[in-house]
Amino acid sequence: MKSKNILVVSTIILLSILLSACSSTLYSSTGWHGLTASTDTVYLAAGAQIYAVDLNTGSEKWRYPAKANSKIAFYANPVLTSDGQLVVPSYDHKLYSLNPATGSENWIFAGSTNRLIGSPLVTEKMIYQPSSDEHLYAVDLTGKQIWVQQTGGPLWAKPATDPNCGCVYIASMDHMVYSFDAATGKQLWKSADLGGALVSTPAVSTNGVLFVGTFGKEMIALDTTNGTIRWRFTTQNWVWSGPVLENNVLYFGDLSGYLYALNASDGTALWRIQPQNSIVDTPVITGDKMYFTTEADTLFIVSTAGDIVSSKVIGGIIYSSPVVVGETVLVAPTGFNALLVALTLDGNQKWTYTPAK
Repeated sequence: MKSKNILVVSTIILLSILLSACSSTLYSSTGWHGLTASTDTVYLAAGAQIYAVDLNTGSEKWRYPAKANSKIAFYANPVLTSDGQLVVPSYDHKLYSLNPATGSENWIFAGSTNRLIGSPLVTEKMIYQPSSDEHLYAVDLTGKQIWVQQTGGPLWAKPATDPNCGCVYIASMDHMVYSFDAATGKQLWKSADLGGALVSTPAVSTNGVLFVGTFGKEMIALDTTNGTIRWRFTTQNWVWSGPVLENNVLYFGDLSGYLYALNASDGTALWRIQPQNSIVDTPVITGDKMYFTTEADTLFIVSTAGDIVSSKVIGGIIYSSPVVVGETVLVAPTGFNALLVALTLDGNQKWTYTPAK
């Protein structure tokens, strides 16, 4: 599919979602894959199943469920907990906890009344799961619900946290960011209407600033103490990509394919480039290099100074962020003969994974 057509289809789907929010009916999202990894295993959420793949060889270790279930669909990034669990949200409204070594079930949280699209925020004691039913659920590491809070729109973004305040931030499709007390769920503040739906995970600085991109074609900085706006930066198109903050520089992409670098202190532009098609993933920074994918089929390696170092055509359509583990870059394309592609840090292919039928 040509990139222009991909963007048009994506826009139609997103508009359908936004229009359906009032009736609490959520259309299916395009099928990107979720991805996370430990030092030796890659965990891939790809539709009806979760796959555990050996990081070094690309061989399958296990899959869950063993037989695909059409009523279950996994797309969000799985998350590893500090006590040895793999938690994965599903379109069947449930949050699954699996044993990362075997794929066996630990517990299932079924408190949500609609699809779980965003990944959970996991801390040492708690799991904060956003839901498209407009609620943020806080459960402990045994799957017991501790509190739940409602927002004004579906929640697609993974929450963020600030250890300095003991709070949880969540970006909502009602155009607002909410701050809740992490222990009790008490609402601390909510921002003003930011002018567009919010679907990406905010970045939080150590000096009390939260950064979030909007479908109003902006990147916005908020004060974490009260949610007031510090600065706004206008982008070329919708910002789906979550920003990444490194050395007081904010990096993110938009749906016109621009990659931006902003001064995090005041929102002034340092540089922008347009490597290719829509950018919907969050860049990953390793040293002075940045890895990100475009909606079409390509992995880009860009210096933090804005120079394109190299690119690698993967194939298919890529929506999820790459994952870098040691000397390996992992990419999860859709509509391709392989569900997972492993590359060197220079972009040379190491192995691919295609599930056996």
